[in-house]
Amino acid sequence: MDNKEVLKKKIIVTGGGSGGHISSAKAIIDALDEKFILNDNNFLYVGSDLGREKEKPGFSLEMKIFKDEWFNQKYIRGGKLQRRFSIRALFLLLRTILSFLDSFKVIKEFKPDIVISTGGFVSVPICSVAKIYKARIYLHEQTATVGLSNKIVAKFAEKIFIAYPSSTKYFPEEKVIHTGNLVRREVFENVGRGGITESVKKMIIHQEDLPIIYVSGGSFGSHIINNVIKESLLLLLQDYQLILQTGDNNITNDFKLLSLERDKLTDELKERMVVTKYIGNEEIGFVLNNTDLFIGRAGANTVYELGLLRIPSILIPIPWVTHNEQMENAKVLESIGLARIINEGELTPEKLQVTLRLFSKEKIDVNEKKANEIFIKNAAFKIIKNINFS
Repeated sequence: MDNKEVLKKKIIVTGGGSGGHISSAKAIIDALDEKFILNDNNFLYVGSDLGREKEKPGFSLEMKIFKDEWFNQKYIRGGKLQRRFSIRALFLLLRTILSFLDSFKVIKEFKPDIVISTGGFVSVPICSVAKIYKARIYLHEQTATVGLSNKIVAKFAEKIFIAYPSSTKYFPEEKVIHTGNLVRREVFENVGRGGITESVKKMIIHQEDLPIIYVSGGSFGSHIINNVIKESLLLLLQDYQLILQTGDNNITNDFKLLSLERDKLTDELKERMVVTKYIGNEEIGFVLNNTDLFIGRAGANTVYELGLLRIPSILIPIPWVTHNEQMENAKVLESIGLARIINEGELTPEKLQVTLRLFSKEKIDVNEKKANEIFIKNAAFKIIKNINFS
């Protein structure tokens, strides 16, 4: 603490709704904490209370992830504009209006000088109201494209920090600074605390000759990917060990179903498989640093972490996200020779096996020069360096 500076301004960090926005916010908070003395008077994180569809408000992903964190937090009523009319669309429209009322209350009480946004719909009311109260707004865009929330916030942001050079075209060039993506510091730490870490350590000890595949459908999981893995399980476990993050979906119950599938395996094959709903910050570094191959979605932060750690990947982008952003993210990793892409509509157990065989036989030739230009470390510190704290 002796080396930390006294923070003379009041700062809000906002962003949420998905794992990428949340982990980016955490990276910014960590970097601020490393530089400044933060307390409840000068720092606040603002997220949304809105969880997944069919979940009651009050169960948002950021609330779950940040539940035990040390920093000052507030959650506003979250909403989201829908393209199609429905009862839920009306409900979300009402909550969007209420989110602005909540934001006025938060901003009026806290009186921030600076707001740093990592995206997601919660950022729109907070940044809009903060601008009315003369706060300086800074924005980070994690993807290779740009969504509606960041398009809105970009109009009144002082500076826009981007992960990929290709995103420059979406913003006023004079505001843009290429910093790279925000990566949690835990990603680089080959240590872990918890049950998943212990299970992976056992894998390494008992079957060190078998490569480890980490499968993840993103922070919410993917039923389609989970189902293909379930159908491929016996074949996969002949040649690989498996860490499977199913997500926590109460409708499809993938975690329960995959856990039951694991229980049916022989004792030898059981030791080659770990099933978990979610991998938290305290264990993600250990998992990634012991992964030989990744299979899963192509969220912006996932792709960036894979690129930084040079983990070969088979990516299945979500086809229905705005501007097909996951496909654009996946193409970045493919362009440096580190990924193969399977379209979701073509994903079958057979297609996965063929891609795995081809990928394992090929020599992975990474274009290091291009990779180093795209995947920049310490983005959070570059961002802080370009924020006016005076």
